[in-house]
Amino acid sequence: MTQRLRKSIVCAAFIGLFSNTASAQLSSNPDKFLGNITTGWPGSMDTDGFIFSDYWNQVTHENGTKWSTVEGKRGKFDWRAADVAADYAKEHGFPFKFHTLVWGSQYPDWVNNLTPEERYEAIVAWMDEAKAHYPDLTIIDVVNEAISGHQPNTPIIKAALGGDGKTGYDWIIKAFEMAHERWPDAILIYNDFNTFQWNTDQFIDLVKTVRDAGAPIDAYGCQSHDLTDCSLSNFKKSMDKIQDALQMPMYITEYDIGTADDNAQLKKYQEQIPLMWEADYCAGVTLWGWIYGKTWVTDGNSGIIKNKKERPALEWLREYMQTDAAKTAKSPFPGMVKEASIYVKPAAIKVEKGTTVPILVLANLKSKTIDHIDFYVNDEKVALTPAALTGEYSWLSHFNHTDAAEFTPTEEGTYELKAVVKTTDGTKYERLSSITVYPARSPFNGEKEIPGAFEAEDFDSGSDGQSFHDSDNKNEGDIKDYRNDAGGVDFVKGNGGCVIGYTYEGEWLEYTINVKEAGDYSYEATVSSGSTGSGFKMELIKEDGTVVSLAQVDVPQTGNNDWSNYKVVSGDLKAPLETGKQVLRITFTSAYTNLDKIELKLGGTGILSVKDDASDNQNIYNLYGMKVNQNYKGIIIKNGKKIINR
Repeated sequence: MTQRLRKSIVCAAFIGLFSNTASAQLSSNPDKFLGNITTGWPGSMDTDGFIFSDYWNQVTHENGTKWSTVEGKRGKFDWRAADVAADYAKEHGFPFKFHTLVWGSQYPDWVNNLTPEERYEAIVAWMDEAKAHYPDLTIIDVVNEAISGHQPNTPIIKAALGGDGKTGYDWIIKAFEMAHERWPDAILIYNDFNTFQWNTDQFIDLVKTVRDAGAPIDAYGCQSHDLTDCSLSNFKKSMDKIQDALQMPMYITEYDIGTADDNAQLKKYQEQIPLMWEADYCAGVTLWGWIYGKTWVTDGNSGIIKNKKERPALEWLREYMQTDAAKTAKSPFPGMVKEASIYVKPAAIKVEKGTTVPILVLANLKSKTIDHIDFYVNDEKVALTPAALTGEYSWLSHFNHTDAAEFTPTEEGTYELKAVVKTTDGTKYERLSSITVYPARSPFNGEKEIPGAFEAEDFDSGSDGQSFHDSDNKNEGDIKDYRNDAGGVDFVKGNGGCVIGYTYEGEWLEYTINVKEAGDYSYEATVSSGSTGSGFKMELIKEDGTVVSLAQVDVPQTGNNDWSNYKVVSGDLKAPLETGKQVLRITFTSAYTNLDKIELKLGGTGILSVKDDASDNQNIYNLYGMKVNQNYKGIIIKNGKKIINR
């Protein structure tokens, strides 16, 4: 029997089997699931004499749908492990979640040897194959763990999908668009960890930006590995903070309480599960493992079945799921499926005052009929007109309604956008977005004349997304009063003055420079880092939006977890500078760089880079683009030759 035929038979049996098995599972709530994972390959979902479907009504395969598992060899796809979970879910009539499409980890090793353009084609082929194999996915972790510092290889995937772009997260928006193009009816999720304790602001910034830009993101996923030592009050504050900011459905995607102490685990379950489960914006909870010793945490101690006996946390969970509160808890996805796809897509989410902003409102319902759509800017109704989608938006033409509006802000500030879809049966669906309106940008402390030096903290005045971008809205540095127009950019004491610190990957600063003399230039950057792998890139942003790459600056570790030691690194710019005013952008390509100042000098040095902590046999390139393979440590490379070994 072919795999396709076997799957068709399983699908045909779906309805009858569901009614026979659902009553045995812990959750009988018809609108939100209580799920778990399997790690079997190809193996069985049932394990140690316990039947998966006796407990759980949703499954995520821990590794079976990750790119590296499926396509370890390019062009050879192995879905056997994934099919174990997918077929079991179909047989028992509950959701199977695909985890994950885009991730800076557990992708095939051969991807590292490709150019960004080739990596993009590989990602397209990977998604196309996933679509061909699973055409009817209903829930997908589209992008996983993209917060700065969470995965060191994220830049490899980011570059393939277009980089940071105007929003700082253009590559993530692209990934969601690609997923929606293939699975328009699936619930598309952004998933990450440390969302409730350590990276709450970064998580909100990422998801809100992606949502506001009109990406087809339907929910946010909080892994919830960070709750073992989290107090109830802090957990509740974080949950409220995230939802107040995003106003979107939430999934608890990888919940576990890793402790061998039964009472400690029980206490956290009793505190946290009801808070999550009974939130009407929570669509489901997935535990990350259930058999003690077979979960990913220390000694597998998050398991809730130990020595073939249920631990107190599981005994309590069974009792809780039979309460009226658990059975009747509301969900943003009744029936565990997506009915409405509604997205608000402004042409830009950061604009200058007086700029007219075209806005698209896209709406599609799976089974209901749209009666009308109302659109509001700060609760003031704005007219919508039908829009014909062409060019880059033509792939969105499958939406039932594609409408357009225009808005010209006359005041600075944040404007809330809201689409309200009303159906013929009286049901209402909403989608939020926002745009930030700022004053015209201007140089801070005057234009930076080149040749010359400028302080990193003197980036242009404006707003986040216009003249700078920071991953949160808090100044975490020890200098609070240097300037009041810098959002969350962090100013710290260093090198005898004020410097930029607490940097994260993807944050950027822009400077208006006035080049007095055209020609080839070199740079000297005064930097420090208490960690390895820090760095930033310099680019020129032309008036037409063209980006010219100038340099990738690798910042050496200047102290062990100590940022007080500053060093000058230098090299040549890749492209000459023309005379006149232009914008120089500095983007941090990894975290933990402190940046004091930069000097641009007329005339090239012939020096490509300085490496004080480089590993042996690393591939580098000389000024002419020729690869140089040689053993080096603390070497300056000039025109492909080792000239200094410090």
